[in-house]
Amino acid sequence: MDSGVETGKRSQADRAFLIGFVGNTALVVLKLIVGWMAGSRALLADGWHSLSDVATNGGTWLAHRFSHRAPDEDHHYGHGKAEAFAGLVVGLILLGGGVAVVVASFSSTARLDPGWKGWLALGVAATSVVTNIWLTLVSRKAAEAAQSQGLAALARDNASDALGSVLVILGILGSHIGLEWAEPTAAVGIGALILWMGWRSTADGFDVLMDRSDPALREALRRLALEVDEVRDVQTVRVHPLGAAFVVDMEISVDGSLTVSEGHRIAHAVESAVTTTQPRVKGVHVHVNPHGLVPEPGPAAGPENGDSAPIP
Repeated sequence: MDSGVETGKRSQADRAFLIGFVGNTALVVLKLIVGWMAGSRALLADGWHSLSDVATNGGTWLAHRFSHRAPDEDHHYGHGKAEAFAGLVVGLILLGGGVAVVVASFSSTARLDPGWKGWLALGVAATSVVTNIWLTLVSRKAAEAAQSQGLAALARDNASDALGSVLVILGILGSHIGLEWAEPTAAVGIGALILWMGWRSTADGFDVLMDRSDPALREALRRLALEVDEVRDVQTVRVHPLGAAFVVDMEISVDGSLTVSEGHRIAHAVESAVTTTQPRVKGVHVHVNPHGLVPEPGPAAGPENGDSAPIP
């Protein structure tokens, strides 16, 4: 892809991270101060959630920048998994924050001020809903453009923040009409949302770090290889996730009477078919076997060790 396009996408991602950091910092100040003044458990819980967003936003931005470093002597596949690691850390922080919010919801004795402070808390919660919807849209658009797992995790977190602030509004309104259980219940609901989003981010990051891949993607790659003329069979397809991108190891078989040069040509044709059709695949390594040879099983993914070296 053109380097100018890549640079533009990274700039868009950087802007989204910065906007998220500034927006969440402002919400933290508003929620914690007004929540304390008004005695609102739900708004305080939402404020601590926003504080965790500030920390994770900064950490994820650093991981995003690091993930674009080129391969080196110590990291032959590059640094793309840095964002997956950041997503895992974001998820763990959210899980811890969710537990803390739920515990605090039951242990707090704060009562919502029935006067103007309580209504001010309601206004801050409404402002948070609008702000987080906007942050969700900004983060999601940048995540799709830059194929950034970190931004995708932050977009989900911003969406959960918007839902959490809706619960704050319901809790405060309930308290104003005499439902004392409304605010504590809303705070517990916010904690549950934080736990759910933390689990999602943790699971997604863990899957990438453990090289989990979609069976449907492997089947699509196998079919692409079989569409290349003179490919008789595809023995194995291994997908190695690198954050938003993939590297593929593939083993094919061709007519055993072909020359090494012809096998080399076919392997490159398979590589081209995959990278052209699947833009997220950044590299394909193809092993060529003579058709009919049954390689010995590999440790986990089936047959491997063909006669020829991989195409670099």
